[in-house]
Amino acid sequence: MIYAFLFVLGSIVGSFLNVVGLRFRSGITLGGHSSCPSCGKRLSVLELVPILSFLFLRGRCRECKTHISPQYPLVELWTGVIFASLYFKFGLTASYLLLTTVFCIYTVILIYDLRHKIIPDSLVYLSIALALVYRIMVGGVWLDYLTGPILFALFGLGWLVSRGRALGLGDGKLALSIGFLLGAPNGLSAIVMAFWIGAAVTVPLMLFSKKGITMKSEIPFGPFLVLGAWASLYFALDLFHVYSFIN
Repeated sequence: MIYAFLFVLGSIVGSFLNVVGLRFRSGITLGGHSSCPSCGKRLSVLELVPILSFLFLRGRCRECKTHISPQYPLVELWTGVIFASLYFKFGLTASYLLLTTVFCIYTVILIYDLRHKIIPDSLVYLSIALALVYRIMVGGVWLDYLTGPILFALFGLGWLVSRGRALGLGDGKLALSIGFLLGAPNGLSAIVMAFWIGAAVTVPLMLFSKKGITMKSEIPFGPFLVLGAWASLYFALDLFHVYSFIN
């Protein structure tokens, strides 16, 4: 039952994170009632139930029948998985609370990056600070503390060489946060997973999408970094067997 409760709680938090991600830097406050972005109809409580409302309404506004973005239930589902899966790994501990907080920030970054193709400094700096606090709290070997700066340097080099066309500097800042949060084995594996997930998503889009997506299309990488970070953390990935090289 605890997993079901945390999944529901996470999906509720995810509903709020959707609002934060969509309204961040838009000039719209987080207060007030939710409404349909197309017709402006004020949404009732039954239309705001995470995941279930989308399914019940069949992905359309009850008033104007406009399609509702699948982003809403997907983010709610994702956040529910975060809350339940990290509890499975860490239990109700200080690590769990700090990790879920950081991944909530990552989720807002994911939403904003998908919509605007940029990672906001204020959010990524907050995630870096909390990730560093987590690293100090759980400790580790010297390489765990250097993983973040190493990843940032690599992404920064990619940004410099490509003149920002292949990688954004915001991606490097997010990698810095992930490196601090996950340490050497999981952090390095997270970046590899991000590229693998990115390839698994973008290659089919380039082959079959009708939107004209090509190698030159600007595709945000932040969401893949966030997904890679969760996968590496949950499955305890160590693709490079890092500690065997330093022991």
